[in-house]
Amino acid sequence: MFANKEKRYMTRMIAEDVHVEIQKILWDLIDEQRKNDLELDYLQVFELIAEHGKQHIIHRQEVPERSVRREFLLKYTTPINQTIWCIDSEEYQMMLFPSDY
Repeated sequence: MFANKEKRYMTRMIAEDVHVEIQKILWDLIDEQRKNDLELDYLQVFELIAEHGKQHIIHRQEVPERSVRREFLLKYTTPINQTIWCIDSEEYQMMLFPSDY
């Protein structure tokens, strides 16, 4: 899962509401797990939490079950509170809000 980085897309709402700096962080978190040879589920869930001026991200999946919390100091935007999904259909990858599904 998430092997083909050439076909990555996002919904219009993600493009409008989520700064590119945050989008890049989310894709990088997926790529980091692939680089470390961790098995990835087709659905990657990111819970973004604005806390003390930093962006906290809980990155989780169901199969195999895994959850990692990371903290980022953003340079170009402010932290947000939001849940974002990344789905791999094997033909392409899509970043979306759960409400876009």
